[in-house]
Amino acid sequence: MSPMMPSRPFSMADAFWRVQVLGTTPSTQDVVRGLAETGEAEGLAVHALQQSGGRGRYGNVWTSPMGNLYISKLLRPSCRADKAAQMAFVAAVALSDAIDEVMEEGHVKTLKWPNDVLIDGKKISGILLESKLDSHGRVDYLIIGTGVNVFAAPEGAVGIDEIKKDRVHINGIRDLYLEKLYIRYLEWQEKGFAPLREAWVKQAHGMNEPMRIRLPETTYHGIFRGVDENGVLLAEIDGQIRTFTAGEVHFGLK
Repeated sequence: MSPMMPSRPFSMADAFWRVQVLGTTPSTQDVVRGLAETGEAEGLAVHALQQSGGRGRYGNVWTSPMGNLYISKLLRPSCRADKAAQMAFVAAVALSDAIDEVMEEGHVKTLKWPNDVLIDGKKISGILLESKLDSHGRVDYLIIGTGVNVFAAPEGAVGIDEIKKDRVHINGIRDLYLEKLYIRYLEWQEKGFAPLREAWVKQAHGMNEPMRIRLPETTYHGIFRGVDENGVLLAEIDGQIRTFTAGEVHFGLK
């Protein structure tokens, strides 16, 4: 891996991840999926300089010009599908850990359910999980796609270059994120979701604030009350706590 700083020591994460760098590709998710289907071992990370067909949650277009980080990672956690969904939080907390090391003081970083990282209320990254189950209903493979604004944040968003305390490099951000993700992935495997949930809740965006949850068939209005032991969203609606496993979330709307 290319270090963020010349003095960065070799770590176990460097041995775990196998980084492939591409120039332009339609989607790093598709590249990793194709390799996963052929039996590629976990630890593959495909980094593209730009994407021509990047996508986010619900099939939304993820604009992917030169100047940002686009990377998909292959994992094989061999767990139930509901547990694999927790990896969205693992990835978000890991990216938050990485940003902590490069962000100058004075900015506010929060994590928006389920997997966005915000700086001063503006989006700096997005995370997309895609998985395939085996014949026993367990996860065969899991792909974590991450887009991080570095030098080319779209309008209304923010990039790391705008909040950095020192000079940054895309490869350095990539390597720092992969290191933190490896650490948090091991923590999740060894200790379960509880410590990751605690770390996420401490940084949760919009806690106890009015929110809107938009589903394909309807929209709910309530108060954000955090997440349960599996990462499911908790919202207080008409005085009762309701749970949501999906939906587009917006805050500050009564």
